Amino acid sequence: MLESWEEARPLLGPTKVNHLTQGLAGPLATLLCSYGIYRFWTERSETIGIVLGALLAAATMILHRM
Repeated sequence: MLESWEEARPLLGPTKVNHLTQGLAGPLATLLCSYGIYRFWTERSETIGIVLGALLAAATMILHRM
């Protein structure tokens, strides 16, 4: 997030805040989705829930950085 904030240095006002908000929304959505999958699968199999939740979070963060 700080990198996107620093890259938006020439931007002023709401545009700069918009870039920061978009940078924060992606990781937040990732955490919510991986937590939802974790909760869904832990009721069926705790191991599968942990593995799927961690894999989804890791894959999404890797793709987000590219």
